[in-house]
Amino acid sequence: MKIIFDYDGVLTDFNQFIRVYAISYFQKKYHMKVMKPEALEIEDIFDIQNVLEKLGYSIQEADSIKEQMLNHFWISHRFLMFSLLNRFRQGVRESINCLKKQGFIIEIHTSRSKTCENNLIGMIARTFTIWQCWLNGVFLRKSQFFFYINDKEKLEGIIKGHPIVAFDDKKQIVEQLENNGVKTICISGVHNKTVLSTKNIEIIYTFNKHDIEKKMEILLGKANLLCHKKEASSVKFFNKISKVADILRLIFRPIVLHSENIIREKREGIIYVPNHRNTLDPLIIESVFTEHIHWAALMRFFKGEDSIFGNNKNPVLRTITKNIFYRLEYFPIERKCDNPNANNMESLRRMNLFLKNGYKVGIFAEGTTKRAVGSEFGIFDSAFLHLAKKNKSWVQPITLLWTDDFHIKEKVIVNFGKPFQIKDMSIDEGMKHFMEIQEKGLKENMDVARQMKLYGTIE
Repeated sequence: MKIIFDYDGVLTDFNQFIRVYAISYFQKKYHMKVMKPEALEIEDIFDIQNVLEKLGYSIQEADSIKEQMLNHFWISHRFLMFSLLNRFRQGVRESINCLKKQGFIIEIHTSRSKTCENNLIGMIARTFTIWQCWLNGVFLRKSQFFFYINDKEKLEGIIKGHPIVAFDDKKQIVEQLENNGVKTICISGVHNKTVLSTKNIEIIYTFNKHDIEKKMEILLGKANLLCHKKEASSVKFFNKISKVADILRLIFRPIVLHSENIIREKREGIIYVPNHRNTLDPLIIESVFTEHIHWAALMRFFKGEDSIFGNNKNPVLRTITKNIFYRLEYFPIERKCDNPNANNMESLRRMNLFLKNGYKVGIFAEGTTKRAVGSEFGIFDSAFLHLAKKNKSWVQPITLLWTDDFHIKEKVIVNFGKPFQIKDMSIDEGMKHFMEIQEKGLKENMDVARQMKLYGTIE
């Protein structure tokens, strides 16, 4: 749900700035003629290198003189005009603030070369770039700005950032992003008239938030865009209530085993599949690594008939639970034992959509915290394996053990099993592999609990 914006030529109208300030300057000071009016950069518009070489300068001499000419232009009041006081395109503020309000992560990636200098000029250039955003009503944190010395590094940075959409104006970058499967919106200018709309590229002429919405819908698909919006909105809400995770960690002090198995930086969807021992299980798991997971939960919570707070008779707690589940975009599930006509197709469709777009889904495949007498596990439904196979998602097994049975109060052990993908495995083979991980995890948890009882609580 990240959206990346280039700076010059996207947020600012770089073409206009060059027309107003650069053309007349180079014509008057150096008597140069416009050679390539469709070019973007000053050196290309006047074809400075070739002009100097034709005047008899060597390649090295021409390059040095060109740099001096450009520095004379930029290291002046024009630098202040360009990097701080230059106004954004009309509609930029409204569009970006609208995306921020929806919960999307906004990043600025720019190859303003001066910003990468490790000196006073570099510090000023970086500071002015950030202040320019603020002066134009776009308030982003410093961590949301990424500076690159050239377009090659910027291109690599955008690709590594995995945005759902990127905004750029340079033809070469737009086409390279397309080649790497990055959905891109190109802001039209005199320098990119040959860029054409494709399945990964859309073109806009004005920064209108309704036009941007339309273009994003074309690039991503209506259902996928809605999914990204729901993810953005639910993560925004999750971050607001994330202090609950801190409280839970203080109360239950979860012991985490094999945290090295926690999946990091994966573009594919992830299905977290724990055993189920307590209604607080999903909150405990999220408290361990504080990332939002869309859990499948029983329908009665969504109907306001039950509470996760251990009191299903309190209407206030039931209503709070209901509202939280809806805002976190959980999936309501009905069991056949509760409703013989249960139909979970809509929730399964939504799970598919979230996984397809690379988000996190959590499923308690046992379906209940109750187990048969003498059994450590309930019966795991294989639906999560079908979802994983269909969407090429990762399965992250998790084994939970609350230590009440060992007479150790308010303690829980969370064991992350080694993640896997179904790929060529059959569903039965996948379930066998999953259960082996669960059984191994439970044995490890019990060994830890026994040591805690024998030697005292392990912190």
